[in-house]
Amino acid sequence: MAAHNSKSPTFDDDLRIALQFPRPFFEDWEAAAKKSLRGRSLSSLEVTTPEGLVIKPLYTAEDVPLDTPESGAARRLPAEVACPVDLRDPKGTIGRIVEALDHGADSLWLWVDRRSTNWGKLTAGAFALFQEAANGAPIYLDARGAAPALAALLIASTRRLDNGFEDLAGGFDIDPLGVLAADGKLSTSLPGAFDLMAETVRWNEEFAPRMRTIAVSALPHARAGANAVQELSIVVATGVAYLRAMDQRGLSPDIVCRRLRFVAAVGRDLFVETAKLRALRALWRRVTEACTVPARAATVPIHAVASPRCLTVRDPWVNLLRGTTAAYTAVIGGADVVTVLPFDSLAGRSGELGKRLAVNTSTILREESQVDRVSDPTAGSYLVEKLTSDLCGAAWEEFQRIEGIGGMVNHLRSGALARELVDSLATKRRSVATLRDPVTGVSSYPNLEEEPLHKLRASRDPRRSPDDVPTAVHRAVGASFGSFEAGLEAAHGGISAADLADLLRGSDETDDISPVATEREARPFEALRDASDDHLQAKGVRPRVFIAAVGSPSETRTIATFVTNLLAAGGMIAVLSEGLDNPQALGVAFAASGSRAAIICASPDQGPDIIPLLAREIKALRGRRVFVVGKPGRLEREWRDAGVDGFVQRNIDAVALLTDLHESEGVGRD
Repeated sequence: MAAHNSKSPTFDDDLRIALQFPRPFFEDWEAAAKKSLRGRSLSSLEVTTPEGLVIKPLYTAEDVPLDTPESGAARRLPAEVACPVDLRDPKGTIGRIVEALDHGADSLWLWVDRRSTNWGKLTAGAFALFQEAANGAPIYLDARGAAPALAALLIASTRRLDNGFEDLAGGFDIDPLGVLAADGKLSTSLPGAFDLMAETVRWNEEFAPRMRTIAVSALPHARAGANAVQELSIVVATGVAYLRAMDQRGLSPDIVCRRLRFVAAVGRDLFVETAKLRALRALWRRVTEACTVPARAATVPIHAVASPRCLTVRDPWVNLLRGTTAAYTAVIGGADVVTVLPFDSLAGRSGELGKRLAVNTSTILREESQVDRVSDPTAGSYLVEKLTSDLCGAAWEEFQRIEGIGGMVNHLRSGALARELVDSLATKRRSVATLRDPVTGVSSYPNLEEEPLHKLRASRDPRRSPDDVPTAVHRAVGASFGSFEAGLEAAHGGISAADLADLLRGSDETDDISPVATEREARPFEALRDASDDHLQAKGVRPRVFIAAVGSPSETRTIATFVTNLLAAGGMIAVLSEGLDNPQALGVAFAASGSRAAIICASPDQGPDIIPLLAREIKALRGRRVFVVGKPGRLEREWRDAGVDGFVQRNIDAVALLTDLHESEGVGRD
């Protein structure tokens, strides 16, 4: 081995090379930016988020407040990968559990679709088989109103297997306020649900220290269009409502915090969603400090889920990219548990490929990219730190407002929460409809020739369907008495999930409100595509629109391509006419197109003369709708008098335009 040369370059020498470069200053960037903007102001580069936060193009240390809350992602490393497993087919559940774990999942997220009656047939015996297949992996339950019943079955199955309760890990995820928001009803009264929650917390505290009892889930509110500030304030206010309800039942805040976990949706904006997860920890730390909860008990795990609202039915392969971004965001935001939904979840039951890729997405990020080897990788990022601080401030103010009007229970029961989320959903719907937030594969780059992955057409998220299953009738047990301890005994005795859920109701009193309205962001465009498919099946052709490109191709091609893609987003074929600048010739082409609607793309020098003539020609040929691309300015009155119905401009409501064109082409008519 050669002797070490003390004069050879060292690692420190490599670092000193950076000192040879000139140090950049903000003023240098500002001067260069202004030069490239050619007269536009720097503020034109700013973006305003749905939360009302302004994101600047550049951040420095001066932008981060001195009192920035410490998010200190206290997650365990590495982040746990939880695979969703549905119980609609109990016989196949064992195979799906083994398959998920073989593919790299660390834990299981068992969920039931309460529109199906299969879940009601589950017993402790079935759960014993599930647990054997899980082989000690943590199990989380997503059973909505049936969560206490399935929790009792899971406990009873552990007892049947003669396993120690101390090894039971995961979460029962009892969340009555979340269920009330999503479904609009509980099978029991809210006080009764809190009584049951308190009993389950006591059982967990005594027997199953690794099991969480309560979940505060933001999924229903995220599906309803809540922005990041609303999600944070709702989660914190719900958590405080649970602390308050449990305190009234003799359980201290530190006990409740040990049995609590958060379930958060991760949406499309990487930086805002990263800051949102970091802010959630900081906000909850503030709550626990006010309640004098010991630091160890105050740390509540976060289960981050790729937002179901962002999934699409059309071009579902893009969901792989959405899931990857969400998983990455979740990890760098400090999530303890990460779930990516299969890319084909909305097209019927997920296939083998979809489920495997969902797990592999997180596994690759963890094992190959190693993104979870740092507890808080975004600490020190001026942008993320500033967003975290801004979200904390805005969300805390909103939380205080909710507390000031009676807390989350009153906010939910009064209907105020549902009304506020309707407004938020409308704002987000408008951003998608106007193409400000394009949905790749749906509102941008649509493919009318795509082959569906499944013959089933679905436009709902199977994990969050309305619960329209009738309440089960008691068979195995007589009078209902709502005691969790009695429910455990009944579960051990072989009662079914449906009967057990009915038994645990406790009384005939129920809570009913208007549920929050939900909608996937791609749904308005996908509804248009569905209508186009129906038209194709009924008429043999898709609806079509004539595009009159007037001027040289170099002047009109870009605009015509934009219009063609826009029409495809509504399932419509563009019949393009180029090279004609005579109104009569264009009229002949329109008549031959088989369309009753036209969009005129004219060059600036030819537009003022030909547009009114062409509009009259098309209307004379029984054209129903005529649109012009661009701003009419002072010519608007003249063009409208000639027959122009509207203008395709920047930020136009594309959904409204496409719906109008559907009607002109008779889509949906018998």
